[in-house]
Amino acid sequence: SFAYTHTSLFSTKWNAHFVPQALHCDLYRNIDKYHFVGNMGGDFHFDLDRMATQFGGQIPEVLNGTFGYMDNVKNGNHNNTGKSVGGHAKHAAEKVKRFYTARTVRKALEYLSIDYVTLGLSVPDWAKEMLKNDAL
Repeated sequence: SFAYTHTSLFSTKWNAHFVPQALHCDLYRNIDKYHFVGNMGGDFHFDLDRMATQFGGQIPEVLNGTFGYMDNVKNGNHNNTGKSVGGHAKHAAEKVKRFYTARTVRKALEYLSIDYVTLGLSVPDWAKEMLKNDAL
């Protein structure tokens, strides 16, 4: 399905950004039924390009207008730095390091572990560094 789905698993007061997406979108049961699953990591612009190519129509133009991904893809820039034309990225890794501790990162990784397994995600370098430098 190429649509945002909302399940009633969680209270509407919860912020969907902080709910494991594998549960929120029912991915852990239905990932094979989705036509597209992307990742908002360093290769985000390449995932946008893959989606735009897959679905066509006005999607490439709309996505480029919002995220300015086309130049990064054309130039082979595999680093979503937030310096793109669209400027959508917010330097999340730097913000997380300012507001989180190794303890809260560890808890978040435990909480979101189903996403890491279901989506085959890697633990971000900033999290590895923060945990490595922490004396349990």
